[in-house]
Formats: sequence, C-alpha cells, structure tokens
Amino acid sequence: MIGVAERDVREKFRRSGYTLTSQRRAVLDALKEFKGHPSAEEVYLAVKKKNPKVALGTVYQALSVLEEIGLIGAKRWSESPVRYDLNTEPHHDIRCTECGTVEEIPGVDPGDLFETVRENTPYEVTQTTLVIEGVCPSCRARN
Repeated sequence: MIGVAERDVREKFRRSGYTLTSQRRAVLDALKEFKGHPSAEEVYLAVKKKNPKVALGTVYQALSVLEEIGLIGAKRWSESPVRYDLNTEPHHDIRCTECGTVEEIPGVDPGDLFETVRENTPYEVTQTTLVIEGVCPSCRARN
C-alpha cells in the first residue's frame, strides 16, 4: 500500500479547512497498517485496540473526511461493505466473491483503459470503476 507523506497529509488538511484531529490521525495510521482494503468495521477494530474509548461513528466520520479531502479512496460494491484504500492513484482491484477481501492488482496499468475509452468515445473520462472478481487463495484452500 502506498504511504502518504506527512507533509501531504498536513497540506490537504490545511487546504480543506478541516483539522487533523487525533481521531482522524488514528484512522489514517490504522489504514497504513492494513495489507488490503479494510471496511470501516475493520478500521474501527484496529483503532479500538489502541484507543478503547473510540466510537464507531467517530471512525465513520473520520473516513468520510479523509475521503472528501482526497487522502483515501473508497471502493463501493453493492453486495459488500465499503472498502477503504490509501492508494488514490489510478489502479485496479480484485475482490473475493466469497470473503469480500479486496486487494490491488500489481502490474496492470489502468492508463491503457482510460486512453482506449478516450480514443473511442466523445466522453471526457473523469473516473473509471472496473469490477474484477475471483476467489482468493485462502478461500480456494478452504474449498
């Protein structure tokens, strides 16, 4: 997962008008510890280990602010909880259809897809979402 430089964090908060509170910092730090793309519940449990008094609503609010100011991305699939990602650069993810785990796909350049769409439609491409699903190695081993 791509780390976010401290100066970038402070600059995004400064420009947004939001304050970098201890709760938002704790959520950001928890996200840095995950290998994949955790749900809000998973982030909450990680933050709660270090700060037992934190509320789930506080984590949801922090995630919302972090997404709004562009420090994290959110992956939304209708049949699973929102997953959060520190990597805000264009990339593709794969989701396990059995356990819901979401991971980045290394070595696949989404720029080729963006360019192909631009060349073949009159649209100005602002965002793409490509859903790639499969069964992760852990779930395959259990079956």
